[in-house]
Amino acid sequence: METVEGKGIYQGIVIGKPYIENKKNVEIKCYDIGENSLDGEIERLRDAIEASKLEIKHLKESLKGRIKKEELQILVVHKMLLEDPQFMSDIKKGIKKEKKNVEYIVRKVADKYIAMFESLYDPIYKQRALDIKDISERIIYNLVFMSTTYRELDGKILIAKEIFPSELLKIYYSGIKLAGIILEYAGETSHIAILARAMEIPTLMGGKNIFSVNWGEKIILDTVAKVPKVITDPDEKTLLEYEKRKREFEEKKLEIEKTIDLPSVTLDGEKINLYINIGGRLDITEINRKKPEGIGLLRTELIYMENDEFPSQDKQTKIYGNISEEFGLEKPMVIRTLDIGADKSLPYYTMEPEENPSLGCRGLRFTLSNREIFKTQIKAILRAAYGKNIKMMHPMVSNIRELQEAKKVVEECKLELSIEGVPFKEDIETGIMIEVPSVVLIADTFAKEVDFFSIGTNDLTQYVLATDRFAESVHDIYNSLNPAVLKAIRMVAEAGEKYNKKVSVCGEMAGEEVSALALIAMGIKYLSMIPSSVPKLRSLIRKVNYKELEKLREPILQCRSAKEVREILEEYLNNL
Repeated sequence: METVEGKGIYQGIVIGKPYIENKKNVEIKCYDIGENSLDGEIERLRDAIEASKLEIKHLKESLKGRIKKEELQILVVHKMLLEDPQFMSDIKKGIKKEKKNVEYIVRKVADKYIAMFESLYDPIYKQRALDIKDISERIIYNLVFMSTTYRELDGKILIAKEIFPSELLKIYYSGIKLAGIILEYAGETSHIAILARAMEIPTLMGGKNIFSVNWGEKIILDTVAKVPKVITDPDEKTLLEYEKRKREFEEKKLEIEKTIDLPSVTLDGEKINLYINIGGRLDITEINRKKPEGIGLLRTELIYMENDEFPSQDKQTKIYGNISEEFGLEKPMVIRTLDIGADKSLPYYTMEPEENPSLGCRGLRFTLSNREIFKTQIKAILRAAYGKNIKMMHPMVSNIRELQEAKKVVEECKLELSIEGVPFKEDIETGIMIEVPSVVLIADTFAKEVDFFSIGTNDLTQYVLATDRFAESVHDIYNSLNPAVLKAIRMVAEAGEKYNKKVSVCGEMAGEEVSALALIAMGIKYLSMIPSSVPKLRSLIRKVNYKELEKLREPILQCRSAKEVREILEEYLNNL
């Protein structure tokens, strides 16, 4: 009996059979191609690429309504890579130069790009390396006419070094029910982690040396534990103990479902507003089942990513308006203006290469540098907001000048719409994302300029701690419960209280129980999260006392580490 620890991605307790996948690449041969056969090899490449695009298209269409639209944007990224002119040009040149079969050249070119991206420090590029692995294997599968069956995976716990997003989507589409996933790869903010949460598959990432483990016939996957882990070949006593824990966990889930229609109010009557983060059109049936009170973050870049060109003003107006109408006109909806750069790109726009894109031209910096793109979106939001409870928010603000420039653009748009005689919301509430420490330090100044704040804890944490949130090498340092991060959040909350401005949190931190308690203790009463987190947070809020959490504020802020903060909050949680 051994224990392998890692990072839990989706909570659950699973007792089942392991399925060990230790061979990822398709076996291919290398052979010479005659001069007369080169055009035929390039034609094979074109056919394989078209087949790959068609697979992605069919996969995306078949998963509509089953997987949320924003999760399917992973497939859009893969389609973009299949259409990347540089990648495809390198393959064609390789075929002509080396006169080798196309499968071999695809693998060779892909390995070159993968090695290049993996050598770069920025983990955004490391994620791109995984995407290239995924699409290159898809091309090779189609070249060698290889069919894959996933029947052996049904009901089992998949153990692998890594799994590609398209592969996981394919498994899901095939009707195969994975009981759990254990990966050596540790990217808990990666595409795979996003999909695992969306599919509600208990997942452990970052397991060390998993192929040297003797797994046995049965294993226990526990991502509910304080330290998520998997137990190999458990004895009878451990099995009985975990069967009990599993029953208790399932009972807790049923208890949470019972609170679905109740208000999110603490025992002492304090209202905590639970909003959701979305990336595009709604799966309205699923959303209504969670009963959120508003949309705290509409990520518009995902709407841009699924287009072949920048969406027009009319198209955006229609999309935003339809989302508001489906969700409920009276419910608040915050639309974030275009946030591309760093890990987000568009298939029809080439960003200038940067050594550190996380600190480069992204968010409001990009839109202010591209006024017409910005104005098209601003006008669409103003028009869609007419007669609706729609608000607007700008991302990646770092100084007052940027905010003032953005306000000028908004006023220009209002004037132009007035001249055109187009109805729009003149008094639209406008806020900013707080992700950069410079804004935290002068939050009082910004509070005089905006209607509300929304704290993006993912970026704020990495910038406060100078720790990339995607980097495996420093994932132990990246922690939103670090007292420095919590002090930054409290400073923003104080500015909001002083100037009577709402302050929400829309980072992943808002959807995790212990972290949510920390936020409430800091005075945050608006939490926005992935839809699946709403029920458990509502259930938790109904058990806590706001004034008791307020009393924990100073002890928490006096802590020296995230570990000490977590211990205080877990003690409170365990005593509920």
